[in-house]
Amino acid sequence: MTPPLTPGRRLLADASPLSATSPLKLADTLAEAISDELGGAARVVSAELETNGADETSDSELLTPSATVTAVLAERGNAVRTEVTAHLVGTDSFTASVRFAFTATVDNGTAVSELLCPGSKGWNGELLARLRDDAEFSQLIEAYDGTIGISIGGRPVHIRCYRGHVLEVVPRSVLGADFVLAIPGDVFIDLMSGARNRFMESAMSGQMRSSGSGYEYLRMTSALMRLIDHCRAIAASAGYTQTPSDEKLQVA
Repeated sequence: MTPPLTPGRRLLADASPLSATSPLKLADTLAEAISDELGGAARVVSAELETNGADETSDSELLTPSATVTAVLAERGNAVRTEVTAHLVGTDSFTASVRFAFTATVDNGTAVSELLCPGSKGWNGELLARLRDDAEFSQLIEAYDGTIGISIGGRPVHIRCYRGHVLEVVPRSVLGADFVLAIPGDVFIDLMSGARNRFMESAMSGQMRSSGSGYEYLRMTSALMRLIDHCRAIAASAGYTQTPSDEKLQVA
């Protein structure tokens, strides 16, 4: 396999439109094309397919593919896991998305930072350190005793807070989260790479979904916006996005 890609890398840029067929066959075609672009030795370990409800496309419909690398994580041995979200948009009404995970073996000397995988142990630790050092975030959670939950590309992150203090950032807290904001992996990448923090625009346009306490979710909106500022700073420090200099100063 070639050296691991970084989150935000766009794939299938030169892919031709695909002819209509069943969603499962289309997913297989996408998996093969992405595997080739990842280096040819990558194999699919999981795939989650979602469509707009159509079981089949029309015979004349052409589907335009696109894909984005959303996370890269080192696994046992020399294996590297690459998570990719792919989309198919038809000329008529059909749309589909597939969340893939590929694994491949890389050279012994290839180091993969945990900051390339939002929600990993190393990424959670970095976020915890940043939040604890941020006086503004402490003020935003000063009256809050609970757990903020986000899910990034299906990977849960629970942020346990107590009256201005961040106690832990973990995959799952003991008592669960008051609410969970689900952010698709490619939407998260877009939030990281934009010229500014567009959290509110993304939330209002329905690109994210919240579950649990709606009251606590709305009450923590400002804290979530500040949280995304820190996520953007982590992405910039990991080298896969460039955060504007004024935002770096705000969250330093």
